[in-house]
Amino acid sequence: MLPDKSMTDRNKKIVGEFVNELTNKHNSGAWEMYCAEHFTHYFNIPNVPNNLVGAKHLSEQVLRAFPDVSTKINLLIAENDWVVEKATATATHLGDFMGISPTQKKVQWEETHCYRLENGKIVEHYPNIRLGKIIFDLLGQKEKIYKPMPSFLSSFIAKAIGGMYFVMPSIKLNQSDKVERNREVIRAYVERFKNQQEFLTFPQLYQPNKFTHHFNFEGQHNRLSSFVSVGQEFLSAFPDVKVKIINLIADGDYVVELNTVMATHKGTYFNIPATNRTVTWSETHIYRLENERIVENIPSVNFEQIIEQIS
Repeated sequence: MLPDKSMTDRNKKIVGEFVNELTNKHNSGAWEMYCAEHFTHYFNIPNVPNNLVGAKHLSEQVLRAFPDVSTKINLLIAENDWVVEKATATATHLGDFMGISPTQKKVQWEETHCYRLENGKIVEHYPNIRLGKIIFDLLGQKEKIYKPMPSFLSSFIAKAIGGMYFVMPSIKLNQSDKVERNREVIRAYVERFKNQQEFLTFPQLYQPNKFTHHFNFEGQHNRLSSFVSVGQEFLSAFPDVKVKIINLIADGDYVVELNTVMATHKGTYFNIPATNRTVTWSETHIYRLENERIVENIPSVNFEQIIEQIS
């Protein structure tokens, strides 16, 4: 058994090589090269088996549609047998993609992938790619983009958080190790805010004067007030939301939250009136912390998947 750091470094190297072989060298055989026979993926696409055969089939479809695709890895975060890859893909649409004929358009999209490895082989793969957004871009259509409008309430909350940050103590942490303390901060945030809807969690866990998020909503800034608006509007539409953590992967200043979400659509969302449907989806959030406070959030949320279930 390798020491943890040796295992982590080795697994990062394996994932980096896999991504380069698959998406930069365009070799769909990378799945067999780098994955175990009992490999499982969670693309959750109808009629695509969640094994190596299905993963390879999907890759071959993408490579036919985007033969010049290239991927730039922006972050590799790892802990023991888990590796998280945050990347930007760039490609030209030169072949059929999900029923869309070639448009010759140059497109770019963000991807987040969580891999679990055993004995130097990838055995699980949790991808987060907004396929719906890629389709909108290819069709030249305006997607139902989320434009949170900071309400008086969310602006008030954001200002209050900024003031309370200097007087409210941070949460009490039981761990002595920095990585474990960071993990405990994120675990507390998920439970207290996402599952219990406690807005007072923010001044205890965030640094309002430094915090930035990367939802990249059109016409919106990336500071705390718009982030609070996202949370407020989402909880208004899905008041019974429950987040189940699959794993929290901690590496230095970063913690990655891999989760599944279930909620009932009880309020207007993306201008869609309440349907009372129960919806499920998965998310990946990459948090960066300083002094046990959250200062950055890089989310991967498939809004198109949510909209599809309530439309």
